[in-house]
Amino acid sequence: MLDTNVKILLGVLGLLILLSNLVDFQWLASKLLFKSGNTVVTPENKEKNFLEIVTLWCQLKHKCEQYKLSVASDKLDEVFPLLSGALEDEKTA
Repeated sequence: MLDTNVKILLGVLGLLILLSNLVDFQWLASKLLFKSGNTVVTPENKEKNFLEIVTLWCQLKHKCEQYKLSVASDKLDEVFPLLSGALEDEKTA
């Protein structure tokens, strides 16, 4: 009786190990737990999100300059070199 229970337990354990290699449980759990509506990304949404990022970058850049955080301001220029060029064009215009 005890040998049969041990064999069944080891068989179940083996199946669980096999299934854990075949099924991506993290992906499955994320799909089951975090169901999101099918949001459609439109060009208007992309443009709005991009403009929001640019606006936030400009605000951060101005705050860094206001508080004389030159290293942080320089790093922002390194991360977003095209935005810093646009900001310089805006200042000269």
